[in-house]
Amino acid sequence: MTGGGPATLDGAQVPHQVRRGEIVLEHASRSFSVRADPGRTLKEVIFRRQASHAGPAPVPALDDVTLRVAPGDTLGIVGRNGAGKSSTLRVLAGIIPLDSGAVACGGQVVSLLEVGAGFGRDFSGRENIYLNGALHGLNREQIDARLPAIVDFSELGEFIEAPVKTYSSGMFVRLGFAIAAHLDADILLIDEVLAVGDEAFQRKCLAHIERRIEAGTTLVLVSHDPSLVSRTCQRVVVLEAGRVAHDGPSAEALSFYHRLMGTPEPEPVAP
Repeated sequence: MTGGGPATLDGAQVPHQVRRGEIVLEHASRSFSVRADPGRTLKEVIFRRQASHAGPAPVPALDDVTLRVAPGDTLGIVGRNGAGKSSTLRVLAGIIPLDSGAVACGGQVVSLLEVGAGFGRDFSGRENIYLNGALHGLNREQIDARLPAIVDFSELGEFIEAPVKTYSSGMFVRLGFAIAAHLDADILLIDEVLAVGDEAFQRKCLAHIERRIEAGTTLVLVSHDPSLVSRTCQRVVVLEAGRVAHDGPSAEALSFYHRLMGTPEPEPVAP
């Protein structure tokens, strides 16, 4: 999980001061190298003969992506594997920099991007609550006040005292979401992690997300579950090969997504 105030990266400036809860991503591009180290002989190391090992060109994860999300909006991001969904969230969370373009998020950003991310694996669940709280600007007294509610929400019981390196994926999700649920997020970024938890805990998390949305928190949700995106988000962006292929209301964008993927659209649920 990450947090922070308004930020711009890579020297590019957004044209206006972002408001609390607002997200601005302008002409954002980011590529990753897929070149593996082929190994070199001593002679190649000495004479720096590396040109023959140039390898494939970097793969673009984001390619001139521009998005604006108003405070309190709910945005879903869908697309096939490798389309750039997770990279978008990592850029918004400040985890990876852009090669070009600009990004800014207004207010406190809380992210749930990977199972187990942001935890000290040798620390107990309780110790990780204090660690993550401090990383989000809370002092010890503030964390003390929230600790019982966090432990209760996690439903981990006595395992809250165990090192998190012994946790299952589901236990990591429980702890991570319980912490995020008790932070004062202006922007909440979620990437697929809810798919790991059991159904009852998923419902509990979704109910909390709905309450945060009603309170004005901005949500960006990445999921391969169109029904979850449809229920949770009013607007959906479809990414394809690192570019925005469609941006619009959820029903319209998800219909485009199903056509793109060649999958049947689900039947509407009767009221």
